[in-house]
Amino acid sequence: MNLEKMNIGAMIKYHRQLRNMTQSELCNGICSVTHLSKFENYNKEVNQETIMLLLDRLGISLDSIQKASESIAADLSDLLDAVLSYDKIRAEECYQRVQEQREYITFSNYIARYHLYLYRYFLLINDFSNAEKEQETIRQIANSFAAQEKELYEYLHAIFLIIKGEYKPSLDILLKVEANDLLPSPWKAELYYFIAFDFGSLKDSSSCVAYGLKALEEYSKSFNYLRILHTQFLLGIAYTDLGLYDNAEEQYRYIFKNMNLLNAKELSSAMYNNYALLLEKTGKMEEAFKFYLYSMEHAKNDIEHLMSLCSYTELLITQGKKEEALRNISKILRETKTSALRKQQLIFRHYQYLLKDQEEKAMSYLEEEVLPYLEKFFFIEDYNKFALSLAKYFSTKDTDKALYYYKKIAER
Repeated sequence: MNLEKMNIGAMIKYHRQLRNMTQSELCNGICSVTHLSKFENYNKEVNQETIMLLLDRLGISLDSIQKASESIAADLSDLLDAVLSYDKIRAEECYQRVQEQREYITFSNYIARYHLYLYRYFLLINDFSNAEKEQETIRQIANSFAAQEKELYEYLHAIFLIIKGEYKPSLDILLKVEANDLLPSPWKAELYYFIAFDFGSLKDSSSCVAYGLKALEEYSKSFNYLRILHTQFLLGIAYTDLGLYDNAEEQYRYIFKNMNLLNAKELSSAMYNNYALLLEKTGKMEEAFKFYLYSMEHAKNDIEHLMSLCSYTELLITQGKKEEALRNISKILRETKTSALRKQQLIFRHYQYLLKDQEEKAMSYLEEEVLPYLEKFFFIEDYNKFALSLAKYFSTKDTDKALYYYKKIAER
């Protein structure tokens, strides 16, 4: 019987201690205490007959161990499939089944896979406390990982960086993972998706489209409909940024059509927000206002509501609705004091100075606070937008500074 996937020595030690047996009591008449000790602690080779006798004394059958190994493999595979399908309900069920076998997993060669899959599961359900615990556990045992397992850990770390808003470091890792080509094949579609996500977040929309289409192709092969929807959502945003409005409209038509069928209501707020941006770009301002409001109404948490409020307020500013914009900005500034929302805090402080007719203060703040932050964290499109404002501002005041900012824009 093949026991390669189970650490029988460690399992025997566990069950011996569970039964309050001494080594002498267990091995009496079977093998020496020294032999048993080496087997328990170092998994030294022992003949099959000795293993059978030890297990029999513990009341454990070899057949039950083999079945446990097969069950662990199947349940971990099911958990991975649910996670990669973004099926949170099924993932929770699979997680519970896996946890029921935690005792056996401890003594198996599936231990690395177990912790890696749990890490990804906790990221899926936004349980960041447990994700960090798994991350620390993996750090402690990573030296024993195979190359593919180490690569998977790097990949999962990059996903965690995305959640933290650290898109450039995440992208650097993901592109390295892609180049190394060690990631197991079931993860490839998600790899392309997150590369596209990072490029989109950094406003490299052309690269976002390129990788988004790769992700779409891979997800289509496995009929992963929810992730197809997520990818089309990314493409809709990227096409809008590129001015390819017909392409963007096509993506949103698909999303509107299938969102309810796929029970993807959690996308509603973000989808309405980004569709409003498309309407804004195509000059349909009243409709854009309406969809920004829809976005706020459908927000599933405070962050989503705040992001929609920011977009809505920027449209108010461009449409000259100063008083309402200032009221919203006061709320935005109160609620963006965390590091994850630092960008919004800086930008809307700048807007506040402008709307209060404090142009000099606004531009000084833009130059000293906003642009350095945007440059540091590679928010390229935002940087260029505000650098252009500074260049125009300095064009009649300081020609050298104006040229400096025009040059910075050209370099990007």
